[in-house]
Amino acid sequence: MKKGVVVALILVVGCLFLSNDALAAWTQAKGHSYNQLTLSYYKTVEKVTTLEHDADDIVIGYDSDPHKIDSDKFTKTSLTYYGEYGITDKITGIVSGAFSWIRSTDVLKEEEPTPSGIGDITLGLRHKITDNIANSGVLSSVEISVKIPEAYEYENPAIHQNLDEGKYDTTFKIKFGKGFNWGYSVLDIAYVYRFENDQLGDDITFKPSDQFKISLSGGYNATSWLSIRGSLAYMDTVGNADVSEELQALHMAILPTKKDVVIIKDALALEQDVLSAGIGLAFTVKPGLQVVLSYDRDLEGFSVVETKNAALGETVSLALAYSM
Repeated sequence: MKKGVVVALILVVGCLFLSNDALAAWTQAKGHSYNQLTLSYYKTVEKVTTLEHDADDIVIGYDSDPHKIDSDKFTKTSLTYYGEYGITDKITGIVSGAFSWIRSTDVLKEEEPTPSGIGDITLGLRHKITDNIANSGVLSSVEISVKIPEAYEYENPAIHQNLDEGKYDTTFKIKFGKGFNWGYSVLDIAYVYRFENDQLGDDITFKPSDQFKISLSGGYNATSWLSIRGSLAYMDTVGNADVSEELQALHMAILPTKKDVVIIKDALALEQDVLSAGIGLAFTVKPGLQVVLSYDRDLEGFSVVETKNAALGETVSLALAYSM
């Protein structure tokens, strides 16, 4: 029932955002490529939690209604490359990765509070199923990608600010899209299987919850050189996060009891529900070359479609996209 409400909401809102060369998001023609270099700045100073705190910020409840509270300031500046290459007309290879600079005011992060370097790298394949489902003009494809955490060293998260989560993820995605003479729309439905992190030792482990994701994005061609883009996305946790007792022992400063709940919902944020939206302007410099300015923000949401146990952040980005 909850998933059905989410799908309906995104479909309705998505209709309001119905850019045109995004059909390349399906598969590239054999030997052709799409390349995007993005400079982005992410910032958060608040979060939504289901934990209850007293005046001294001590956790006194574990399952309250989602509510917004202040959090340590966290910023992440990233230079990200995203690329697609047509292996065949139906199969496209995907690669992405970023060099990031992180800043945090978390006083518990006593070691390396401002790391920088290459974070997770993603490799994937997209396969086109059909150009025209039941003569409706709707395109469809499937995609599988793997997030690889081998470019950096992962250390004790209780006292160390890491570049990323230090674990593999595998995403299975199905995409639907339709092009119009004035724009396009794309619906993505994905399941993310999240592997266990055992980089601190065989006994010091944690597994973030798997995730169900749904998003709708698209754009409207306002002029021959400007398109207005929009997106709406919801990530729902499956609820199967787990932390070992040995990892709990590393977080003695958090709470003497129910450390597993606090680590999952707050310290490592292993079970997040996130509702987000974005808007962008894509300027066509010449055929195959675009400059894109965009703004994305996490939203509190409402009822069954709301952010829980996650940061409320915002991202400003400038991208240069080139197709060959």
